[in-house]
Amino acid sequence: MTRRGRAASVGGVENRFRVDGDDLGIDLRASSVTLGSDGVVDATVVAERLPADVDWSDAPPRLHFRDVPLKFDGATFGATVDDDLLDEHDIAFWLEGREDVHGVLSLGAGDRLRFVGTTHVTGEPKAWRLDVSIRFGGSGRTPAV
Repeated sequence: MTRRGRAASVGGVENRFRVDGDDLGIDLRASSVTLGSDGVVDATVVAERLPADVDWSDAPPRLHFRDVPLKFDGATFGATVDDDLLDEHDIAFWLEGREDVHGVLSLGAGDRLRFVGTTHVTGEPKAWRLDVSIRFGGSGRTPAV
């Protein structure tokens, strides 16, 4: 079974797309998360708006995860990236172009995907701090055949 879902606005779990502490919100219609039964996650999380000081782009930033294997921890009911299986994956920040990210991706109890890290956007003098959290699943879960 594969858990798929659009982002959901659910009490107690905050959806956020923060860049250097500025919460840009999450475009719930454009964002999605898929967690396969093999523990591999594919996700695209799209911000609702641009950072306040960005006047050189028209499209809001997004964080993209493709083929990222997770390792489940029964003690905490969560998961982190399985470095032993990490080979053909892609994790990137997009704003006018692809930028590498460095940080920690985790899956928390209650179907909450969270990334905390940094990215250095081309042309910016310093790295941006990212804190992106999205809830998915719930009633929108559909089994995969």
